[in-house]
Amino acid sequence: MAELTRLLGMDTQILCIDDFRGWPDLPSKFKDIKMVNGDTMLYQFMQNVVYVNATEKVMFLPYSNQSALEKFCQWGVFGDLIEVDAGHDFHSAWSNINRAYKLLRPGGVIFGHNYFNIADDRGVRRAVNMFARVNRLRVKADGQHWVLESR
Repeated sequence: MAELTRLLGMDTQILCIDDFRGWPDLPSKFKDIKMVNGDTMLYQFMQNVVYVNATEKVMFLPYSNQSALEKFCQWGVFGDLIEVDAGHDFHSAWSNINRAYKLLRPGGVIFGHNYFNIADDRGVRRAVNMFARVNRLRVKADGQHWVLESR
């Protein structure tokens, strides 16, 4: 994302909100990812940002999505492009999509992944489809990804 904005000549700040703990099955599924100072994903994330020389563009906020998105609403922080990477269950996805959409500027785009997964209509896809229906938006699917454009 940082390289793409560079190529397009965009002066952007990329905020990455994640608690960087992964998920409960992470250690058993990805044995090569080790815990460093109590975190599983943060150290790798920071290495990736440095590797692509994006330290000036990318700022990470190691908080839960829920608390950070609520604060952004209070502070009036808005975005043109927002990726929602919630848990794969319906309630996490529904909650984060609703919070993130409040921060989307008119004409902006909100997107995420895991649209087609094993949970299908019980998880992310159900939340995305219901949100789109309630807000009279159209879902664009691209592989595992979903996209909604604001009005």
